[in-house]
Amino acid sequence: MIVPQLYLNGTCCEAIELYKTAFNTETDSIMFDTQREPEKIVIHAEMHVLGTRLMLSDFGGTRESSADTTMEIVAIFENDDVLRKAYQVMNDGSKTITPIGPTFYSPCLVQFIDKFGVRWCFMV
Repeated sequence: MIVPQLYLNGTCCEAIELYKTAFNTETDSIMFDTQREPEKIVIHAEMHVLGTRLMLSDFGGTRESSADTTMEIVAIFENDDVLRKAYQVMNDGSKTITPIGPTFYSPCLVQFIDKFGVRWCFMV
């Protein structure tokens, strides 16, 4: 099993709320750093996105060593409508790589980097 882990460097709570809305999901678990800022700094969180476990944390990553050129998270949706609703939620503050629309291998696809620096590909 391979489980993606996102390091969000202080924006984990905000990212969790955005992803919960975009993917119509909840967090399975969340642990905060009670020594620093209780209820703000996330040591470890887990949620399920389209059937896959996703782990998130404020610790472990740096802006200097971004994975945006070597990795993206591909989310495969059941239809265009669900994809477009999720993308509408995530679009604010994002940078588009491939505009939303059909490709030769998908009837609907969009690639973007969200406002947290995570690279996504949404497709049907």
